Amino acid sequence: MELIWNEINAPRLILRSTEQTLPEGSIPPPEGKTVAELLDHTAEIVLDSCRTEAGRLNIEGRLIVKVLAADENGELFAFTSEAPITHSVPGEGIEPGMGCEVLPRLTLLDLRRAPDGRLMLSAAVDLDCAVISAAPLRTLSGVNGVPDMEIKTSEPPLVLRKELGSALLRLSDELSCDGADTVIASSVQLSIRDTAFENGGVTVSGVAFVNALCRSADGELVQLNRSLPFRQNVETDGTADEVYASASLKSASVTALGTEFSLVALEAEADISVFGLRPTAPRLPLDAFSPTMNFSCIKQKTILLSVLGGANSQHSLRESVTVPDGMPDIFTAAYASCRPVVTDARIAGGELTVDGLLPTRLIYRSAGGTLFTFTEEVPFNLRLAAPAGAQIPLLSMNGSCTITGASGRTAQIAYSLDVHAEFWSPAENELIVGLAESEEIAERPASGLVIHTVSEGETVFDIAKRFRLPTASVRELNPDLGETVSAGDKVLLIV
Repeated sequence: MELIWNEINAPRLILRSTEQTLPEGSIPPPEGKTVAELLDHTAEIVLDSCRTEAGRLNIEGRLIVKVLAADENGELFAFTSEAPITHSVPGEGIEPGMGCEVLPRLTLLDLRRAPDGRLMLSAAVDLDCAVISAAPLRTLSGVNGVPDMEIKTSEPPLVLRKELGSALLRLSDELSCDGADTVIASSVQLSIRDTAFENGGVTVSGVAFVNALCRSADGELVQLNRSLPFRQNVETDGTADEVYASASLKSASVTALGTEFSLVALEAEADISVFGLRPTAPRLPLDAFSPTMNFSCIKQKTILLSVLGGANSQHSLRESVTVPDGMPDIFTAAYASCRPVVTDARIAGGELTVDGLLPTRLIYRSAGGTLFTFTEEVPFNLRLAAPAGAQIPLLSMNGSCTITGASGRTAQIAYSLDVHAEFWSPAENELIVGLAESEEIAERPASGLVIHTVSEGETVFDIAKRFRLPTASVRELNPDLGETVSAGDKVLLIV
């Protein structure tokens, strides 16, 4: 038999798993500094390498920990340290050069002072891993010399994603902050609000949120919160029915320009990527037979992947945090920070529901002028629309907060949460990738005039294959037979 092949250009999901890695170790303070009190600590994850080898996905990265502390004189200082992340995921069918996507999420971050002055780190990072093959899949299209061959095919709707272009976003601005002499700690997060075809490309617009803890010349603490709009045109290669964009912060610097100016300078760079979506419906061979030749189909389980698009959503919350028992009342609230922790994400009824916690750190001064700090976990529940057919949400979240009021035992906190979600829909199929030839002709299960009662799930092709008849003969004897048949229907056959 001379087989005729067809190549299907559609991404295949080779592996998807959620892994956990546990970075830990000790973090020394900067030379000449002593951590007398640990006031705040946050972290971000940078993945430096995700690569495939035969049967394995290897991941390398860093957990970058930002620490805010006070020394023995009560002076505040901040520093950054790193802990390595390495993880290896075994998987059948993984080959070198396959594409991989790994979405890291920090689920636990604990930092404690040790007797020797070092800080002991304990963290948990969830890695949402996927390995995707973009290589064309070779499937059976026909056989030369077998004119009566019948092939059962399916044309499922798929959505293909292509990166249309990318650009470097540069942000530079001077922000007013009364009395700011020094920036002790800062964070910057990006939120994409809109994408539109303009000027021969795609214009991506959004907001950069700047959160900084500043100190005045007389030692007072000031929190700076600013929202800066941005627009970036991205030159694109081709068009698509639908586009969406993602942003990845590369670097950010927030520095004070001196008390006399009361200004804080922002310098940041981010990668903006634009993706296009294109629907397609490849013809997939699911089964085959010949009334005159006996052979068996060699099948391969394949998961074809539709990427249904991305969504960027912003949410605002207002909550109160309460000073724990045994700690003094709030005289002046100085600074608040938070990081979203997703505990559950699910899609139902065209809606994505995200549950999680916001571990919120508050730094305040008591009436005696002493700095105190505590953490409270604030629950959140978010809902946003999901595309039809979406099954898997890939989520990344950022969060910032600011103090809107504080006195006595409570502080009012305003949160800004940004969600970037990408929606996938995998579909498993058994496709014909070869035939095994046989010299024997299989016997038909009956002969003569047969009235066949349709079984549950049976198709016209299944009936024709069972009785080794051309499907055209089955339809010719049953002109009222529709495209689908129901269990219990009677089909007349001449075998």
